[in-house]
Amino acid sequence: MTRMPTPIRTGLFWALVIAAVPAAWLIYRLFEPMLSWSSGWQDLPPRAESDQHFSGTSDPAWAALAGQADEALRAARAELQAPALSAAVLIDDRRVWAAATGYADLATARPVALDSRFRIGSSSKAVNALAMGVLMEAGRVDIDAPVRRYLPELPPAYDGVTTRLAISHRAGIPDYGLCLCLPVWEHKNRRHFDGVRPALAVFADRPLRFAPGTDFAYSSYGANVAGAVLEAAAGRPYGEMVAQTVFEPLAMQGSRLDVAGAADPQRVGFYETHDGRYKQADPVDNSIRYPSGGMLSTPSDMLALGRAWIEPGRLVNATTLGTLLAPQKLADGSANPQGYALGMRVFADKKLFEGRITTRFFSHHGTAVGSTSYFAIYPEYRMVISVMMNKGQDNVDALAAAANRLAELFIAEQVRRRGQAVAGVAAEP
Repeated sequence: MTRMPTPIRTGLFWALVIAAVPAAWLIYRLFEPMLSWSSGWQDLPPRAESDQHFSGTSDPAWAALAGQADEALRAARAELQAPALSAAVLIDDRRVWAAATGYADLATARPVALDSRFRIGSSSKAVNALAMGVLMEAGRVDIDAPVRRYLPELPPAYDGVTTRLAISHRAGIPDYGLCLCLPVWEHKNRRHFDGVRPALAVFADRPLRFAPGTDFAYSSYGANVAGAVLEAAAGRPYGEMVAQTVFEPLAMQGSRLDVAGAADPQRVGFYETHDGRYKQADPVDNSIRYPSGGMLSTPSDMLALGRAWIEPGRLVNATTLGTLLAPQKLADGSANPQGYALGMRVFADKKLFEGRITTRFFSHHGTAVGSTSYFAIYPEYRMVISVMMNKGQDNVDALAAAANRLAELFIAEQVRRRGQAVAGVAAEP
């Protein structure tokens, strides 16, 4: 067997090495979130140290309950292993309690404050929906017209898609998938888009999952289509439109789009935690999902948003609220499986206190990279609750358990004040 001359073997070896370096770099960048998961972990600060970073306020009429709520929030932060936890509760027309505990930024030991901004993930959809309601009342948007009336750049497959179908997840629009981008997962996007409409190009050429109206499939891209319709109908960039229709009228001064790279001293750091340790969350650019999950807010700002969902005339009239809060049916007349209306989930039978109370309930929680948001409204108690943490989660279940305990604390006090006889529910006077 003839051996290859040594110089040729050496040359081939170095050629392979040279070729392998960019290939390895590309593979790493494509799968970076998964490949880097095991690195960068550090120990969380002890609870005693974290609990020293606390700020809170309460309405004098609810001061007797504030101490219990404060301690519940501290305990929840430790249980959830969240760097920071922030919450607020509105009853009737005023904030009755708000508190924040822990670290907005672990590297600098910056304490969280009541006005610290968190990513709210899909709670952004409730903002997007109210903006839609404002434009509906102004005659700028017909939610039952084809979206291509406003977005002619969409392909003909969208002829049967309306804004109503898109925002209620009945249009068959696909959701996040894989892409030829760095990294490969679209929900970890790092590309920047100069507007909501340009971001539609990510998915617009993909086939719809089913004929519009015939089924239900949750899709953040569907909310993006609705947001792009609003942007086009308003004739202003999406961020300006949302500010002028929702944030400014409701005095939500801490709310805005999560623009990558923007200087924002009130924005918290975003983290993942596990087994007493933490690391920074992966960097992302939320321009891919401003209407569906790319906003920043504070719990107190979300109280103002919740009030607008239950108080006609606060932002939109009673007829519009009725439209937005009507759970949407499929083409065959059956209910959709999530009680989904137009940007809000609506339930008639939320159970509290192990089933001793059943009440109406609106909600739209959200998960984001390095952050989680719980946003809920109890219209029969005229109560809104918002809880946020700067820790990412696959779902909101763990945060919801803590938020439900806070909600029950305030509802029990309302039951006591109303003099209602509900065994095992009323708080101690």
